Amino acid sequence: MATLVLIPGLVSDSIVWAPLAEAVAQHMAVHAADVSRTSSISTMAESILAATDGDLIAVGHSMGGRVGMEMARIAPDRVRGLVLANTGHHPKRDGEEIRRQQMIDLGHRSMEELADEWLPPMLSPARLTDAELIASLRAMVLRADPDMHERQIRALINRPNASAYIAELGCPILLVAARHDGWSPIVQHQEIADAASDTELVIIEDAGHFAPVERPVEVTAAIASWLTRRFGGIMLENTATIPDTPLFDRAGSIRGYQLNKMAMALGQPANRDAFKADEDAYLARFGLDDEEKAAVKNRDWHEMVRLGGNLFFILKIAAVDPTPITQIGAAQAGMSHEDFLYERLGKKRNG
Repeated sequence: MATLVLIPGLVSDSIVWAPLAEAVAQHMAVHAADVSRTSSISTMAESILAATDGDLIAVGHSMGGRVGMEMARIAPDRVRGLVLANTGHHPKRDGEEIRRQQMIDLGHRSMEELADEWLPPMLSPARLTDAELIASLRAMVLRADPDMHERQIRALINRPNASAYIAELGCPILLVAARHDGWSPIVQHQEIADAASDTELVIIEDAGHFAPVERPVEVTAAIASWLTRRFGGIMLENTATIPDTPLFDRAGSIRGYQLNKMAMALGQPANRDAFKADEDAYLARFGLDDEEKAAVKNRDWHEMVRLGGNLFFILKIAAVDPTPITQIGAAQAGMSHEDFLYERLGKKRNG
């Protein structure tokens, strides 16, 4: 089984990926990477590779995404997949050193002032009033020191040009962009998606550059879904199962987050009208993948449950059609409607 390597970004630490680590720890090995000690993206990548064994799936946020791409370049035989969140691939831009040096100087003067200036533009405007979130991120920055901050800034100034080799990366890549990320905008992630050979792009709504912390449920669900789909149920390998029965466990709950969110929204009349008018457009609003869309459109209740649907939520779809509850029961039992009525409910067959 591959090890999930969680890589934080600039002056960040394990809290960025803590929700994901907690969600998958029972199902696969997790390694929290340390990128605080060196001043080179390539050296960071090499040190993580040296600290781990076997196959890896690298999950990087911001600067950590650049480290993950470099790991895949250095060791393509070991890096089986990449998750790149709020990151970029361009080389250093003209004049960038001046702005970066100003931040280095500010950090050496006061890490408190650095946190106060640097953090707000990194967040969605809607989260700027979230005192608990701001306090958590500010405490994270203050756990770093000016020298660590400078080392990481130097690493970014001298970063490898990932755009020169990203097309050669053969592993599957999940790109996690955020609607309000002005630092690493969606278009930047789309460029990576267009350049690489095997990519998926998910957009997190109501989040900025720190999407994994701002919207941990949504980000964790997106990554867990991708891991499960792309690596053959790797997250469920050690889960006890009942033959032919999909279990609604923690992994299933995470996998079905978007599906259940979509179904719950049908509690609002406007959403029911939108669903009836154009199912494809309505499902696209919630970021459902092709499997989930097909299950909903076919009213395949057993498949929706397999994909993480909670019957309590997805039954709201039946209220829109409406679908007879006995038909849903037959689907869950894997029987025809007539056989279900006869065998389970004691109805008489015609003739």
